[in-house]
Amino acid sequence: MNRSSVTRLQQIIAACVLTMIAAPAAAQVPPASGPGDDEPRAPYSRWSLGVVSGAQDVSRTGITAGGAISVRLRTFVHLAIESGRMSDVVTSSRRTELDSYAAYIRDAYRVPATAEIEGPTLYGLAGLTFMPDGKPAGESSGIRPYITVTAGVARVEYKPAFVVDGQPISGAGALVYNVAIGRDLMGTTNRFAYGGGAGIVFGDTWSLDLGARILRIHTTDHPTTVKRLVIGLGRRF
Repeated sequence: MNRSSVTRLQQIIAACVLTMIAAPAAAQVPPASGPGDDEPRAPYSRWSLGVVSGAQDVSRTGITAGGAISVRLRTFVHLAIESGRMSDVVTSSRRTELDSYAAYIRDAYRVPATAEIEGPTLYGLAGLTFMPDGKPAGESSGIRPYITVTAGVARVEYKPAFVVDGQPISGAGALVYNVAIGRDLMGTTNRFAYGGGAGIVFGDTWSLDLGARILRIHTTDHPTTVKRLVIGLGRRF
């Protein structure tokens, strides 16, 4: 091997050594930051709180209102808790039964008689909502569809009333006309309830929820199915 070959080999070895030394140092140099990259990125929030309102329907249309809290358990899965009030969950068959008592009073006592009943209800539900994750707090995430399944307790209060010969009479007061109202038409009862629904959420940190729900309450004598259209406003923390 002549002198020029030796010199050439030394140059190649030296270049390799310098490359190996320079590579780790270059790896430690942080990449150049773009505009806004030095700002701290807000973490994804797990909690959200909101209010819901809308219309509910059984045999008549009423109003529903309440509050809800949601906790993100994992990707696409949220624990949902909701409580609220529905103005009237009386079924048409219960109204028909109460009208038959008013008809009995009219026929037996030869006086005008009418009957009316309301069924305001408080409810508490818990379940799962399946919905795509939004973006980190402070960023808009557009539109997110969801489905939800829930179960819980409904506290139904049946409030019958009569007007006999122009005089208002309570459900219990109908006894003077030999009419005894059963538990399926009078009083307060706590019943198991379950249901589900679907909807669309607009936005992320502040969100608008448009959805439909069905709730089935295992009331005395026969179950009650409540259909609801809800609109909600939520805030993610």
